[in-house]
This record gives sequence, structure tokens and C-alpha cells, in this order.
Amino acid sequence: MKKRIVIITDCVDMAYNELRGVILRDLAISNCVFDVEIEPVIPVEPFSVVHGNFILRLMAEAYPSGTIFSVILNPIKHRPERIFGRTSQKNFLFIGANTGVFSWFLKDFEIDVLYELHDPGFYPFGGKYVHAPNIAKLASGTPFEEMGIIFSPDKLTNIEIEEGTIVHIDNFGLAKFTGTLPKSNDCDLFSVEVGNKKLVAIYAKRMMSRETGEWVIYPGSSLGLPELGMVRNNGARKLGLKIGDKIIFNKI
Repeated sequence: MKKRIVIITDCVDMAYNELRGVILRDLAISNCVFDVEIEPVIPVEPFSVVHGNFILRLMAEAYPSGTIFSVILNPIKHRPERIFGRTSQKNFLFIGANTGVFSWFLKDFEIDVLYELHDPGFYPFGGKYVHAPNIAKLASGTPFEEMGIIFSPDKLTNIEIEEGTIVHIDNFGLAKFTGTLPKSNDCDLFSVEVGNKKLVAIYAKRMMSRETGEWVIYPGSSLGLPELGMVRNNGARKLGLKIGDKIIFNKI
């Protein structure tokens, strides 16, 4: 039986290889009987819980039941609880800090069991010295009660992502944002406001069918979210957009 480990993190330099190395080392030490595959790193915007929420939810849509998701991302000042558990739907295993990064994921896939890791104290790189060894334990089938104690869902940090929030900007400069577009036809116009910047975007079911340089708003490919972009140009760079910005859109 193959087990997949997906690591979502802002530690994308040599730190990721340290994480991966510790997991592989501990799996070998434990004589793990499962076929374990660690996926390539999935990077998130540094310190962005909003982006982490979107990436985790998107990956959960794509990966098979039983996948282990680790989120190593901590933007907050205090040291949060380290939590792990299993979802009711698709039996995903998950592990990470209680920062709100699991909000969207757990809302949709629901909690089956939830634990807090035994606290080993402070480490300067908790991802390597705390998370990675426990990821290996999850993959090798270590009983949850040996890894931690029951954690009440009422203690989970939850965040609400407001409508219009940019949750991802891809390498083409296309901004994915939360919300629902009103029923529209090709060539309908939208007024769009982001911060102090205003523009008019044209609605298109297929954005690449429009002319180069046009601003287009359209149904995207990720979780049913709408997207805003400039055809064959990097619109996000032109406007200076960033994850967490709010898009206000209205049909003209």
C-alpha cells in the first residue's frame, strides 16, 4: 500500500531537504512496512495563512484518500499547539501548527479525530526536529495516542476568508479570489477595484480567447473560484497585487 506525504511550506530552500531527509531517515529506522512517497515541495507565500489555507484545500481536492498533509508555516508570535489528526471524508491525515491554516480544509473534510502532539519544548527549527519525525510516525502507522493527547476542536484557531480576498497568484499573474460571479455572458463588463486601483474587466468563459492586454474576469479552474487577469500579460505584477488583497467587483 502506497502512502503519500504532501509537505506545504514556506521553507523552500535547503530546509525542505532537511525535512525530507529526517522523514526518510526515521522511516528507515522504524522499518516502515508501507511504500511511502514524499511529493515535491509545495511552496506557499511566506507567513501567509490565507495562502496556506487555499493551497491545502486545493491539494486535498486532487490527492487520493489517505494522503498525509503536513503544513509547516507559522507567522504568529507565540508558539502555537502542534496538532494532528484524521478527517472524516477521504481519511486524510494532517499535521501542523494551530494557526488557522487548517480552517478551510477541516470545514470541508470534517474532523474524525484530533490530537495535540506531546510538547518536546522549543526547537529553533520545529519543522525539522518536531514535525518531520512525527510525519514519519504517521506514515509508519504509529498509534495516535502514543504521539499526543486528545485536542478539542473548540480550541482550533479558525479564520474566515472574506469574499473578494486574493488567495493565490500564479506564475502568469492571474489572481484567484474568493466569491461568486453573478450569472454573466461573454463580453459583459465588470468594474473592479483593488486598493486604490480601478479598472474595467470583460467577462469571458475562456480568457485566452480575448485580445492581448485586456483585463478579463472569468470562472477559474481551482475550487470554482473566479479569477482576474490580463490576457498574455502579468496583470498582478502591473497592479502590484499580493495575496490577501481584496477585490471589489460589480457587474456594469
